[in-house]
Amino acid sequence: MGSMKHLWDRRGGQIVYDATIFEVHKESYDFRGKPAGHPFHILRCRDWVNTVPVTPDGNIVLIRQFRHGIREDCLEIPGGVMDSTDSGPEYAAVRELFEETGYRGDAAVSLGSVSSNPAILSNRTHSFHVPNVVLAGAPELDAHEAIVVEIHAKSDILPLIESGEIHHALSVVALLRYLT
Repeated sequence: MGSMKHLWDRRGGQIVYDATIFEVHKESYDFRGKPAGHPFHILRCRDWVNTVPVTPDGNIVLIRQFRHGIREDCLEIPGGVMDSTDSGPEYAAVRELFEETGYRGDAAVSLGSVSSNPAILSNRTHSFHVPNVVLAGAPELDAHEAIVVEIHAKSDILPLIESGEIHHALSVVALLRYLT
């Protein structure tokens, strides 16, 4: 199947809000040579990273934290936004793993990347598996973070996804890539 990009012609855009961790862009397009009729709002932000940290005995380190978008606790894998000082996604993933859990392990192995939500987000999420993680220090949480570290058996991960206990889409993708 061919690209649909040729149907769209970007006419222009502007930043309508800067929230520090993302910008809201209002963009206008022509569709098949005519104005699309409504603006498209795009969230432009840095790429994200996450990790599937696995202990030497095969357990998986997960975190639980409150997520404001859904106003609920969320059981997920460690991760976060790439900083401008990160040398790349692998570095950022290992940094986030330690900051959120205090765990370090062997070299990170890429599980690939996905578009975070291509309808409205400009970024990608890069996922890694970090084998042989061990507690190496105290987590270094940001002032606004409250995280509980949980250790789960590998055999419990798929049932946790199927039951909806793990429902963060980007965590589900990385965990399924790791498990398969």
